[in-house]
Amino acid sequence: MPKFEFDRTGFKTDGRDQFMISGEFHYFRVPAGDWKRRMELFKAAGGNCLATYVPWLIHEPEEGRIVFGDVPNRDLVRFLETAKEVGLQVTLRPGPYQYSELVNDGLPDWLLTGYPEVLAQNIHGEVFRESSVSYLHPLFLEKARKYYRAFAEAVRPYMGDPVTMLQVDNELAGIHVWFGSLDYHPVTMGQGTENGRYPCFLKKKYGTIAALNEAYALNVSSWAEVMPIASGDKSDAAVCRRLQDYYDFYCGTLAEYSCLLTAWLREDGLYAPICHNSANPTMNSMFTETVEAMGEGFLLGSDHYYTLNQMWKQNNPTPQYGIHVYYSMEMMRLMGMPPSVLEMPGGTPADTPPILPEDLLACYMTNLAMGMKGCNYYIYTGGPNFPGTGNTAGIYDYNAHVHADGSLNPTYESLKTFGKFCESHSWMQRGSRRGSAVIGFEWKSTRSADVEYAGQVFTRTDCWEFARLGLMYTMMCSDMAPELVNLDGALDLFRPLIVPCPSVMSAKVQRALIDFAEQGGQLLLLGTLPDLDEEFRPCTLLREYLGSPELKKPFRTGAVVNYAPCGDVYNMTPLHTVEALPEGAEALLTAPRSGQLLGFKKGNVRFMAVKWLMNTFDQPAMLEQLLREMGAVPCVRSSNRNIFTALWEDDKGNRLTMVMNLYSSPQTTEITVYGRNGEVLRTEQLKLAAMEVRVL
Repeated sequence: MPKFEFDRTGFKTDGRDQFMISGEFHYFRVPAGDWKRRMELFKAAGGNCLATYVPWLIHEPEEGRIVFGDVPNRDLVRFLETAKEVGLQVTLRPGPYQYSELVNDGLPDWLLTGYPEVLAQNIHGEVFRESSVSYLHPLFLEKARKYYRAFAEAVRPYMGDPVTMLQVDNELAGIHVWFGSLDYHPVTMGQGTENGRYPCFLKKKYGTIAALNEAYALNVSSWAEVMPIASGDKSDAAVCRRLQDYYDFYCGTLAEYSCLLTAWLREDGLYAPICHNSANPTMNSMFTETVEAMGEGFLLGSDHYYTLNQMWKQNNPTPQYGIHVYYSMEMMRLMGMPPSVLEMPGGTPADTPPILPEDLLACYMTNLAMGMKGCNYYIYTGGPNFPGTGNTAGIYDYNAHVHADGSLNPTYESLKTFGKFCESHSWMQRGSRRGSAVIGFEWKSTRSADVEYAGQVFTRTDCWEFARLGLMYTMMCSDMAPELVNLDGALDLFRPLIVPCPSVMSAKVQRALIDFAEQGGQLLLLGTLPDLDEEFRPCTLLREYLGSPELKKPFRTGAVVNYAPCGDVYNMTPLHTVEALPEGAEALLTAPRSGQLLGFKKGNVRFMAVKWLMNTFDQPAMLEQLLREMGAVPCVRSSNRNIFTALWEDDKGNRLTMVMNLYSSPQTTEITVYGRNGEVLRTEQLKLAAMEVRVL
């Protein structure tokens, strides 16, 4: 079996660049007599890997009776032998959770009915769902450990050939946050005990009881006295610190759980790389602690569905879906991962809205355009549920590329087209999307929705929404392609840095932005100037650097602003007026109705006290002009701004442009591709079909 490996930029097989193209293939559902044929069909469509859950409820139907191989659809070894014969790598996903539309999300009945004490609890000590367990509960771990050991015994001979990756659990946190609560189980979290997990977290963060009392406005004498809270008066900074701390602590328990499951696999002799799938882009940043704790050789991917039933906001890939995918890929890249979609739609469990071939291919190509280096189709093929385990249907067809009965869905051709494209463009594993300017953010700004200090002009949640639906979308409609950067890391002095600024920003990042400007970097600040640090304490370093401008609540400014080089720009929301220009500054943005000042330029820093949702094309025109003045070089201009583009390059001279029409009607555009010095490389008139992604 060829050697599979990956680093932060991409995947390799036997030292050769190669996309990871995986298909979810459930041996416990697909009839064993058809395994080989369906595997060969997948390989013929450009696939090189299979993935499968190994469901606990199927293999341990009664406590203590763990079975592999007694019937064809429990014969994991035969499945692995068949994959090895066909020449496909395999990712095994032993849980303990699988979800996969299985009863109990894949957990055995005996566990939940016999040991209800393992179920997660809300802040009031109530069980909130019958199959949501407390991950680190010692009794749950005791039962899961026996299953993991039996799984390892079955698959150990196949490590490396064909098993090249192992996934721990599935969509961590989903079973808690989707059903109403973080987990507050006292046995797991240890609140109220001196050496419990939560008190130890507080001890590590604050060091002394005195420091904790100051932060929380308490008067306790021991760590055990500090109890978590799930709500409170958010005008009280101490309350917000407590809420934020518990959220961070909870994310830390996900890391501990992941490390523990990995340690079990290693103890039992399974040494393949470890992966995990974030349930969707909005949850990616819950795994920053996990990524750090797991270290080298760990792959975090995300799930990128665009529809699964009528509750979804769209029936097909849309520009909004494209933005969702873009920031997800960038987050994974910034975490040090080759951006991967570990569940990319291969179908849907609902018969309506339908999964259509053109939509699927547009989805795949859009994920690729936005940075994807590896994927796993969920699902490639299905079949009858193991008796008594299906939660949504007796036949798990999923409208997949290969139907449950073995017939080909028209979507198989989309799979084949995409697979062949990836096969012939393997250089993209070492390549990347070119960006004209960089958008900076802090990780906590992307996961703070429930921890917002009252009275802020511009919360971190508001700011992250503006970054996605305002700034990123606007740049996608411009010739200035965006790239994201974590403001805690190194900053590129040679490209403009755009920072949507909330009221809360860490002192470390405020200093980093000052240093960036001092060293000659061009900086554009949008929104507000922060007045609190990450612990909700006063911190105005950035504001002071700019001369301490007095910012006031805007009055009768309207939704139009004037930026002199472009004239009036509409559908903008002023957050402040600037009462007077700081010393050495010049006016940049005004409210044309009142003449009030909304922004200024001082040295290398431009500040505009506005936010917006991408709405009218004068917005990208303004941003293009601003960025040109700051030295940005355009990437691709589309005369039709509704057509998104992505310019890919590597260091060996390979280059391609991806042009995306994510709409249900044909569109035309003129595409102009620019070199790194702004020279025109290519101009072409295009007519794009509905839901077409064209490659130049």
